[in-house]
This record gives sequence, structure tokens and C-alpha cells, in this order.
Amino acid sequence: MKRILLLSLLFAGVYLNAQINLNTGSLNVGTAPVSSFFSYSYVQQIYPKQEINADAAGNITGLTFYLDPSATITDSSDWTVYLGHTSKSSFASGTDWIPATQLSQVFTGTVTRNSNKVEITFTTPFAYNNTDNLVIAARENAPSIDINNFDEAFHVYSHLPYSTLYYKGDRAVIDPSAPPGGIRADYKSSVTISGLLPKSAPACPFTIYPVNNAVNVPLSPDIKWFPVSGADSYKVSIGTSPGGTDVVNQQIVTSSNFTPSTPLAATTSHYIRVAAVSSGIESSGCMEFTFKTAPPVPVNDACSGALLASAFPYTYTQDDAISATNNSGFINVCPDAMNDGTWFKFIGDGGQFTIKITMPSGSGFDPQMGIYSGTCTNLVCVSTVDNAGGGGAETKTITTTAGTEYYINIGSYEETVDVPENTFTITITKL
Repeated sequence: MKRILLLSLLFAGVYLNAQINLNTGSLNVGTAPVSSFFSYSYVQQIYPKQEINADAAGNITGLTFYLDPSATITDSSDWTVYLGHTSKSSFASGTDWIPATQLSQVFTGTVTRNSNKVEITFTTPFAYNNTDNLVIAARENAPSIDINNFDEAFHVYSHLPYSTLYYKGDRAVIDPSAPPGGIRADYKSSVTISGLLPKSAPACPFTIYPVNNAVNVPLSPDIKWFPVSGADSYKVSIGTSPGGTDVVNQQIVTSSNFTPSTPLAATTSHYIRVAAVSSGIESSGCMEFTFKTAPPVPVNDACSGALLASAFPYTYTQDDAISATNNSGFINVCPDAMNDGTWFKFIGDGGQFTIKITMPSGSGFDPQMGIYSGTCTNLVCVSTVDNAGGGGAETKTITTTAGTEYYINIGSYEETVDVPENTFTITITKL
């Protein structure tokens, strides 16, 4: 009899622990799992397998969503809920709905609020395969709306870009087999998934920056990742070879970002791995990402280091402009100010010179060209040009004074925000 009682208690404990909580402490609100501020809504959300972090495949028996304490859903409580599997982790466009044929209806009826929660028990459990990502879709069918302080009622948390796709309107109940174009969001519902056992180790974090295979990453990057539910710290390792820890070795951090204390080596491939830690247990098998750092600061970063054009036509391709600094601030000598980028100079002979800036095919860099006389410590405005958009060429012809030294600054056009420069080619032609 005692053995039966102990086994019963054991199974009861397992059942109570058969739930996965995803960011249930978030306080932000958004349009998910439904909209309370519009009469009708249809919302699809993608939860990656890595984030769910289930111990094994199993039956999902219910979902719990979390309401803002000040919110009401009296007129937004007629729901139909669907679950499904998908291989994608984001929505490619506002019409990239996951087809209704890939979804299973697990609930329809009236939901109720209970201690700032909406708990839904499925009439039919959903068999999650623990291989694909999980789709949670919900349709709100009531024609009335709830007026809440923040418009929407349910707690959400930031995650992978375009994790959620939603439509909300006042015209008619949405047909999941042919939903209208919607809006993508970078957040998802805080949710408890009932019926699945979580792994004993926390999930691996999703690294936000730098992305895998990124290039021209700053030498002191602010490495960022999404917080992991239940994690109390993280371990960061960085090396210059796969699996290496020669730069940073299992550095413990309690936030969801990290900047190395010493600048990284320039123009070097680095490998980074971030693991979550919960109660001393570390996530395992976390993916390693690679990125390549930017080149060193260019030699012509400052006016005092301007490259001299002495023979014409003069051509120079600046492929390390990404590392240019803004030095002591923006160049505001001319009425149209600009970033302090990289510098060139030439000596006038009384004739005309044409200066042209071009970008590689596919570049989005939008440069401005500033031309000055005087000295680096006392520049005098000659002209600026910023006629084209991103990737477009800029050209200016000036008439020079013999013996006068002219300085050319090629920088991003912004005059109040320091924006990185990018690759360009300057050509100076004597007419």
C-alpha cells in the first residue's frame, strides 16, 4: 500500500512539473495571443524548438496566457485556438500565414480570467513532435472590444524578428484558411505550455548580435542575446578558432549582453558560444557562431592624416572606412554638416578638378562629400554635396586657386548621429 502511495505521489509530481514557462514575468503588452482592442483578430506565433526546450516529444494539454492586472477581456473572450508544426522560425511577409491545413483546432469556446491568467485546457491534446517549431494560433470571434489602458491586454516579450503575424479589425470574423494581410511583430505571448516536461538544463540563448558570419564587427562589440526563461546567469566563450576560448573563457555574466574587456584583434575571425545557467546547471550543445572583426582604424581617419593626391587622375578605394571614428565630432564648417569620415587632400593649380565618389554594386552606404580649404585646425567651407541616396554616386567640380591645399572628407551624411562609413572609391580628375 505504501509503495502504491509513493508511486502515486511520484506520478503526481511529474504531472505538476509537466509544463514549460516562457517569459511569464514580462510586463509588456501586445497583440498576442489575441487583440482586445479590435472586434476580431487572428494571430499566429512561432515558438522555436530550441526555446521550448522540451525533454521529449509529448502531448500539449493546454496553454496559459498572462493578462496585465489593469486589463479586461470581458468582450474579447470568444476564442478558437490552433496548434501546429513548422520548420520556419519567422514570417517572411504580412501574408506569410502558416496554412490552416497545417494547424489542428484544440479549443473553441469562452475563456475566462483567473488571477490575471487565461488558462485553456484542450478538448483534444496536441502531439508535439519536439523536432519542429511550434505554431500557436488564436482567433477572437466576439464583435465587441475592451478598452484598456495600453489598448492591448496580454503580456508579451521580445524575441526573434517577425516571430508573430497578426491581423485585427472590426469588419468580420477572420477565416484562418484565407486570412487578410497582417502585421509582423518582434514579440510573442508570455505563455505556459502544459503537458511537456522541460529539460533539466536551461535552453540555449538566441544570439542577436553579432549574427552568424557577420563581417566588419567592431573591435569592442556589444554581444547580445535574448534572455532565457529561468536562467540566472550566462557563460560566454570567445576564441579565434572553432571551439576556442583563448579570448574569453567561460566568462560569467548576469545580464543578456557582454563586451570584452580588451578590444578584439582586427580583421580576425572569432568564434562565440553563449550558454545559459540555471541553479548551477548549464545548457548544453549550444550553437557556436562566427564573425570577423573590422579592420584597424584607417590611416586617413583624421584630417591630419589625409592622403595626398599628387598625380591625376587619382583613384583610391577605401575598404576600411567601416573603422573610421568620428574623431572630435561632426564636421559643421559648411551649413550642411556631416559625419567625420576619412580624409584626402590635393593642391590646386588654378584649374578645375572633379571629385567623384562611387560605391560597390549593392552597397547601401549613403555618403556626403565635404570640400574645404584652410588648415585642419581651421577649415574653411568650399562645398558639400549629398545629392544621391544610398549606393548613389556623388560628384563635385570646383575651380581651384593655385597653391591652395584642399581637404576632402568622405563621411556618412548624418549630422547629429555617428553612423559607420563603408567601402567607397574616390576619383579626382584634373580637367
